[in-house]
Amino acid sequence: MGRSELTGEVQTVLGLIGPGDLGITLPHEHLVSDGSCWFVDPSEATEKAMVHHPVAVDILWWLRYHLFENMDDLLLLDEQEATEEAMRFKLAGGSSIVELSNVGLGRDPAALARISRATGLNVIMGSGYYLSVSHGPEMDAKTEEEIADEIVRDIMVGVGNSGIRSGIIGEIGCSWPLADNERKSLRAAVRAQQLTGAALNVHPGQAEEAAMEIVKILDDAGADLTRTVIDHIDRAVRKPENRIELAKTGCYVEYDLFGREGYYPIHHRIIDLPNDAQRINEIIELMNKGYLSQILVSQDIWNKTQRCAYGGWGYAHILRDTLPVMRVKGVTEEQIHMIMVENPRRLLTFV
Repeated sequence: MGRSELTGEVQTVLGLIGPGDLGITLPHEHLVSDGSCWFVDPSEATEKAMVHHPVAVDILWWLRYHLFENMDDLLLLDEQEATEEAMRFKLAGGSSIVELSNVGLGRDPAALARISRATGLNVIMGSGYYLSVSHGPEMDAKTEEEIADEIVRDIMVGVGNSGIRSGIIGEIGCSWPLADNERKSLRAAVRAQQLTGAALNVHPGQAEEAAMEIVKILDDAGADLTRTVIDHIDRAVRKPENRIELAKTGCYVEYDLFGREGYYPIHHRIIDLPNDAQRINEIIELMNKGYLSQILVSQDIWNKTQRCAYGGWGYAHILRDTLPVMRVKGVTEEQIHMIMVENPRRLLTFV
């Protein structure tokens, strides 16, 4: 496949579609993934009992305030469960899901294609590398050009021998402070963006200054910042002035933790995680300052406890619970359409 065939189209795991076929889109989710790279085994005996306990109702009280600390909670390995959970989004009126499990998160192209066929949802698959903690030892020896070539191949030819192609670059993982291989991965992602015309999504490390450091690296490497997403704004960019500074660069700002409340593990830094009402208020502030066309929203479901089957809110949460509150707060149908349909469509269309 040549770049000219991609231009003006959206690439799903089942092939190319027209941008107008995307409809309501979740720009940052995970359907099948392996997040075990986040797991830290504690030394205390009773804590070991909790972190190795299967996700169940009797420990939900602990899981809700110990995010990313239970191994089973980090594993979304059941394809049938993923299909049933994604159908809740379809039945609520959703059409498309961007699935950002890439190298390091157990990316599974064949499973995503089967889920897409079973649900009728458009699924757009990610590419590139996640956090350095998930990198294999071979990453040290890889050059920027080699990593870029891998991403380009994912998009132009397909992942491995699957023939199933990625439709976006990301989520490119960044820690704080940035690891050398993460800097290399970022620059390689920019090169791949230049060669393919794909959009780019970046996961910033947990520090207030992390997002702008990433943007500088991307800009210096020649990225198209107007086709670049900085995700996890609701945990990574908490100062209003920094959100405005980021928006001024032209990047998309993605609030993708809707439904998530509570505390991050202390060893991942203390984070003043907003609730959904606060997320909506911050989005309205950005809209009022003229950045409506750069706002994306999603739920980043990558833990069992976020799914309805385990007492969570599920993939339909924004459509079912969030949009009614936005309307009450004065967000218009035109603005909602821009956030849920137009902004993802513009982002995911190859240039």
